[in-house]
Amino acid sequence: MIAYYLILFATGFLILYSYRSVHLVTKQLSNRWKWIVRISYLVVTSFVYLTTVYIGVNRDDFRDNQFLLDYAVSGSITLSVTLLSICIFQLIADLVLLIRSTLWKVKTSKTQELNAGSMSRRTFLNKTALGIGGFMLGSFLWGTTKGRFGWRILTNQLSFDNLPNAFDGLRIVQISDLHLGSFNKNFEPMKEAVEMINELNPDYIVFTGDLVNADPAEAEPWVAIFQGLKAKLGKFSVLGNHDYGWGEAVTDEEKIKNSNGVAEINRKMGFNILLNEHKILEKDGDKIGLVGVENWGYSKEGWFPTKGDYKKSIEGMEDVPFKILLSHDPTHWDHHILEKEDVDLTLAGHTHGGQMGVRIPGLFEISAAKLFYKRFAGLYKQGNQHLYVNRGMGFLIFPGRVGMPPEITLHELRKS
Repeated sequence: MIAYYLILFATGFLILYSYRSVHLVTKQLSNRWKWIVRISYLVVTSFVYLTTVYIGVNRDDFRDNQFLLDYAVSGSITLSVTLLSICIFQLIADLVLLIRSTLWKVKTSKTQELNAGSMSRRTFLNKTALGIGGFMLGSFLWGTTKGRFGWRILTNQLSFDNLPNAFDGLRIVQISDLHLGSFNKNFEPMKEAVEMINELNPDYIVFTGDLVNADPAEAEPWVAIFQGLKAKLGKFSVLGNHDYGWGEAVTDEEKIKNSNGVAEINRKMGFNILLNEHKILEKDGDKIGLVGVENWGYSKEGWFPTKGDYKKSIEGMEDVPFKILLSHDPTHWDHHILEKEDVDLTLAGHTHGGQMGVRIPGLFEISAAKLFYKRFAGLYKQGNQHLYVNRGMGFLIFPGRVGMPPEITLHELRKS
């Protein structure tokens, strides 16, 4: 609670400090427009700040109004990030002026020349600060409206020496972390995603968990839409941590009830759900193993369900040359699969890629998720074992996607 109030105080300070950039940049405007811009800035930022704080403090009173709850989360985060980006450059401008004023105490004429140059640089930094702030604001506004439905198809081409010849060219579409409770029955964007997936003409479709936020009832209205997913050879799924219920207060009995409910809805959608089970996939006489574990998660709080059991999943499994594992949480790969089991390809999700980040393909990818997960997005390889972490299609807590679009992954497997 103390941390919460510190954040509230800090955001209020950021509003006042960021106003310095607005004040300095608007000096060149006419007197009328100068005050219109300044007052508008203070009114809008203060309104968003006060309303999001009010809803946040009284969130129990708004539990049935998802729109206002989403507004409170997205508004507070967008405001904080925008103000912080402005204030960073404002601080740089102030430090530059302070340092130059301290180091260059000379004659009056030179001081005047210095002050003129300093003000020019300072104005440039102030304009830069507002430009960066405007960019961040635009990014977050896009991410919480159109961006969260901006489906992106990523193609992941992989080669394996031990892939049976009949499976050369196998096409697997992976989706993950739907969190259907967050969509508020906004069906049209998801119908578009289903059409995009079907156009990929996959052999298999796999779903790596988190169908809901907390309650199986969230997924009931979506059954018909996901029944429309078409795969030539089959659809498979596993459970994610949210599919057992959300939070430490969920009892073991409730977790069982929730997971059973979510599993049944998976089946209604046409998925063959693997609960610590395996299936042998056969084509033209060749075989590979598809293994699906229940959630195995790791957190310092310790409440993530740890029901995943790879050993149990492969009991009675015939000897096959190639194995694919569906496991929701990528930490399972590090703890129980890597260099311990002969799994060639593990498909996971869970992280959402942080839902916010900066990605330049082939160069780098930055996300807050990287602070919490060693493997947070994309492809990882160690030795002959591969892990792919899907960035998810849905969203949770923050109702948007900023620089981390919702992902549909096409895995193309080749014989090398």
